[in-house]
Amino acid sequence: MGLIKSILRILRSVVLLLLLVCLVIFMLDNRELITISTHPLPFEIQTRVFVVMIVCFILGLFFGIIACSPTIFQSFFKRLSDKRKIRKLEKQVKNN
Repeated sequence: MGLIKSILRILRSVVLLLLLVCLVIFMLDNRELITISTHPLPFEIQTRVFVVMIVCFILGLFFGIIACSPTIFQSFFKRLSDKRKIRKLEKQVKNN
């Protein structure tokens, strides 16, 4: 059992190291500057291409996890409805 855990730990370290190397290579290949302007607003941002791509990837991952996980939405809406029920019951208790 200890041997399997150590092999898995080493394998995880190797995979993380490879991902880190790929990320560094990606960052070095996409160092060009781009300008992002928000047309109606007077903001203009100059940044590197890899920053925009990584931010878009992380946001897409985040929203994808939220969209694909119905339990998150169900629990959120259940909590909202429970809070409304509690408020109604508290008002009824105060009125009686």
